Amino acid sequence: MEPRLDNLRALDRNRATFKEMLRAADADAANHAARVRRFHESGGGGGGAGGGGGKPPPASSWRERVDRQKKWDARAEALRREAGTIVRLVDTPAEGTQAEVAKERLARWQRALELYVHCPEEGGVDLLKLLEKLIEGCGEEDELLEALSQASQTCAALGDQTSLAVRDAADAVAEAEDAYHIRLEAHTMLANRAADQSEKVEEQFRTNGRAALRIGQQLEMAETKKRQCDTASLLIRQWWMMENLAEREEDGEALDVDGEVRGAVPSVQCRMDPLFTQPECSLEAARALKALRTVVKSRGNSASGTLLDPVTRHRFDVTSRLIQRTSQALEARLIESFSSIYAAGGTYDFSSPEAAARPGRLNWVELRDLGVALSNFDSGRPLHRRYVQMVVTSRFPELFQNPSEGYGDSGSDSEGDSDDDERQVDMDAMRHKLSNLFHRVCEVCTAEFRLIANVFSSGAAPGAREEGGDVAFELASLSDAVPFQVARALLQRVISDPRDGLQARINDLLDSIDRTGDFDAGSKKLDTFVVIHEKAAGLFTMLKEAAQSMLLPAGKSGRSGDRSSEEYQAVSDENARAVASLIQFLTTQEMSLSSSHRRGYLNLELRLLHHECCYCLDRVGAKLVMPNKSDMPRHNPALGHAPGGTPATYVAPVMPLDRQHLKKTGFAGILNGPLKQSVLRQPLMHATDSLARARLMFGVGQGGLGDADSAARVIAGIFSQMCNFFGGSFLFPVVEVLGDLLDASPPSAPPNLPFDEGSPAPDLGVDGSFWAGIERVHSAAKAFDRELWAEQRSGSERVWEILVDCGSHTSLTLAKDQRMSFFQELEERGETAILRALDTISTHIQWVLVAGGESTMKNRVLHNFGDKSGGPYAVPAGSSLENANSPAVKSLTFCLRAQFVHIQAALTPQSLSSFWTALSMRLYDILVTRLLQHYYISMVGAVKLSRDVEALRSVAMLAGTDHQHWDMLRELLTVYMTPPNALKTILVGPEGDPNSGKGLFGQAGKVQALVFMSRRIDYRVKINNVFQKSTWVVELLDDLGIPDPTDGTVNIALYSAQSLRNRRLKLS
Repeated sequence: MEPRLDNLRALDRNRATFKEMLRAADADAANHAARVRRFHESGGGGGGAGGGGGKPPPASSWRERVDRQKKWDARAEALRREAGTIVRLVDTPAEGTQAEVAKERLARWQRALELYVHCPEEGGVDLLKLLEKLIEGCGEEDELLEALSQASQTCAALGDQTSLAVRDAADAVAEAEDAYHIRLEAHTMLANRAADQSEKVEEQFRTNGRAALRIGQQLEMAETKKRQCDTASLLIRQWWMMENLAEREEDGEALDVDGEVRGAVPSVQCRMDPLFTQPECSLEAARALKALRTVVKSRGNSASGTLLDPVTRHRFDVTSRLIQRTSQALEARLIESFSSIYAAGGTYDFSSPEAAARPGRLNWVELRDLGVALSNFDSGRPLHRRYVQMVVTSRFPELFQNPSEGYGDSGSDSEGDSDDDERQVDMDAMRHKLSNLFHRVCEVCTAEFRLIANVFSSGAAPGAREEGGDVAFELASLSDAVPFQVARALLQRVISDPRDGLQARINDLLDSIDRTGDFDAGSKKLDTFVVIHEKAAGLFTMLKEAAQSMLLPAGKSGRSGDRSSEEYQAVSDENARAVASLIQFLTTQEMSLSSSHRRGYLNLELRLLHHECCYCLDRVGAKLVMPNKSDMPRHNPALGHAPGGTPATYVAPVMPLDRQHLKKTGFAGILNGPLKQSVLRQPLMHATDSLARARLMFGVGQGGLGDADSAARVIAGIFSQMCNFFGGSFLFPVVEVLGDLLDASPPSAPPNLPFDEGSPAPDLGVDGSFWAGIERVHSAAKAFDRELWAEQRSGSERVWEILVDCGSHTSLTLAKDQRMSFFQELEERGETAILRALDTISTHIQWVLVAGGESTMKNRVLHNFGDKSGGPYAVPAGSSLENANSPAVKSLTFCLRAQFVHIQAALTPQSLSSFWTALSMRLYDILVTRLLQHYYISMVGAVKLSRDVEALRSVAMLAGTDHQHWDMLRELLTVYMTPPNALKTILVGPEGDPNSGKGLFGQAGKVQALVFMSRRIDYRVKINNVFQKSTWVVELLDDLGIPDPTDGTVNIALYSAQSLRNRRLKLS
């Protein structure tokens, strides 16, 4: 049923108040509710929300619905109060007969179900629990059916009650919704009326606002014209007065302009306008004179020049001269007043204008007033020059005194250690004085920046006051660049003055250091360079921060209400440009100050570093070879090319150690001289000091753009010079001489074997000092890389980290190439020396084995072979073996074990493995070559040979991994210990097939096994003074079907350890 809005529609929409609309809406809502109730009572409706489908439920009156809702709420409240008891009774067993218990349990269950329906928010009751309690205790089927039947009736009754409650709630919501829509209609009427009125007001505002804007513009234009007329009238009156005074002076009446303006003439006797003679009118007088001078300057245009007759022109000239004299006198008076106030001094207190007038404080308010007045004379430039001069002369007396005065040269004629100590103290005093000067410049300039910002800003004119007492600024004054001009002039005078500036004092200090002329003074000069750079960087940083803080004085932060945000934004941008210009000027001054010293520092740094490194070697008695002029380098690629017109960068010459002198000193002289631990550390210490100084001098972010690349080039240049010194001048000659000192030729006389193991073992031609020298060279190379390069070590501040921080890929690549070249060349020279040591040991091994071993058993002839000589292993049958090893092998293993200790200490594990493997292979080759060419082995000698091979194998396996050639030799020795009738099994295996791949034929090869077998002492017999193969040999070869490889020439090289290794690798 749609509501009727009779009362609302009866109101006047344009005049009715909001309260009247709400009352009418409430009346319409009540009427609509009454109609709905009557409709329902008459049976015309469907019972509200309950009629979804089928036959509608019977209608009920509004009163019945209200009564049912009250009963429902009362029942729910009663159940809520008894909720705890109901829940407890459900869980409590009942007592009595079975019928009484069933009845009591069902009653409790019904109350719990009502609690669940009416108060679902109460805890402790849920549907599953209720079902469990319902069937709990029903043992018989009849009991269960009875309980379920009664529960079903209870649930049906509760369902009817709940359905009726839902229908009542739907009817109530429908009535409330209708009332809400009626009231919403009243609000809509009010909102529409308010919108219509707002549109009318906006239209009126637009119409009347245009008219008001036109009126305001006309009033502003009229006011501007009025001010122009007043200004012109005042200017004409002042011109007439000055013209009258000029005519009277020309008629003979003396006029002391300077005296009257400066106050020397009493005021009662003054003939000039009090505007020019009274100090309190200085600003108005300055502005008036500026306007008069503007009139004088305008005479030169064509419009005014043609209208003046000679008399008028004469009067104009006389008046203009008087105006000029008055201007000069007033300007001089104002400057003198400014100077006297500033010279009086006092504490700077800018907290408030009243604080400036307190005793002991500088009256900056008066200085500001005088500065504003003087800005009308040549834009204040004379005042700026005077102010800068006063600041320099009164605040910086240090600039007019040479920092080196009283230090340095007073004791130059005396001799002894006292002069050096005095010169050292003088250097420290000069650096201390220079540090104080930097601190003074920073302190004074920071304070003067604040004074400049408050004094030389034209926005705080004393006459620009509004009625409320606030300062009224002109917009042009907010973008005042005068303070920045004054600050720039002050900085340029303090820093760059060629006679008394900061840079001039620094140059004097450096010149005083140069006059001493020794290398100690050079190191002090380097320290002074660094101190200057650090102090200058800090000074300019603080000066830039102070310059940024003087964007606007404190009074300029207040805005006038009639200024737009765009205008103030434009002013802020202009001030930002002025500050940026001043900071750029400071940056330029910093670059000029530092760049003038950087190349001198770099040349001195490289020269002194080269001197200190060479002096470390010279101090221990080493001799350096002077380079030829043609060999001297002309350019360091790491430093780049010197720009045109600048001095070339110093390039240290390569001065290698004298090899002949090193050879004369021997191993002991080398170890106690150039390779002494203290000597190895000192060049690295000097280099790290140079890196630290260079990082401070050319640090990233100091001095403007390009410093990162400059720092990278300098660091790379220092590293390149150290690579050249540590390599070409130092380690390379030492390594070469270590190799040259080895004598690869063994003694001509055979050794006296066996060696006494109680005495030190012979060195086999390689002294232990050689390996100590190699170890120190290796340690020096590692220390060089660790202390200078230090890759991936964060916080080390060494070459790699500095170059990475600089971000210069070119310098980093050049440094990496230099480092790689240094270590590659050092490794090649070290390998050459170690290979020479290997050759020397090899020749001495052959000397011990061959010359020594064969001399002890020379010309031994077996009893059944006539005069046949078979070597140390042709031992006759039945001989006893007194010693486990032959004297040569025993002595050789003793020497090799002693040598291994030195080699192990000198080489890295990888290098030791490679070296000892090579030595093992050479030892094998020496033994096998001698065995296959000169020795014959008997069965008794084979036992001795096996022991010797085992002893040599144990020594060879002290280091390295590839020693399988010794295992093969051990297998081949079985051909000497086996009787002839069992040799076939040893050679080809139990099957007797030569091609089975078993036996020695399969392990070592057919030819190799037969060649080794041919060295048996019974392989050939002497018949009729002719050696022929034994019968068993001929039968064995025929049985195997293999020719004798010894009938032809035997290539011994095929039986070397390397050949065995290659064959094994090929098979694998």
